[in-house]
Amino acid sequence: MVTVYANQAVVRAEDLPDVIRAAEVLNLGVRIENVLVPDDEGGYSLEWIVTRDEEAPAYEDWEGRYRETDDTDGDAITLTIGDDGDIGFTVVE
Repeated sequence: MVTVYANQAVVRAEDLPDVIRAAEVLNLGVRIENVLVPDDEGGYSLEWIVTRDEEAPAYEDWEGRYRETDDTDGDAITLTIGDDGDIGFTVVE
């Protein structure tokens, strides 16, 4: 299960395709950045930062490589809107 709240969240690499698919289904615009974050051992790890954009990009403008697979047939997407107006969504596998 992946939950993204408010305007920005850190997402694990294995959960990123679900977040992209959920944003597309819900017509939410997202900006995805890969950044290096210091870890506890003095090195760096790669993290995906997902930020909500005001507009969802038009499909023909998107240059991503997301591909639908057969193993996502049972997934469910739940949209939540907080009291402060923040939008979140949850992907349940």
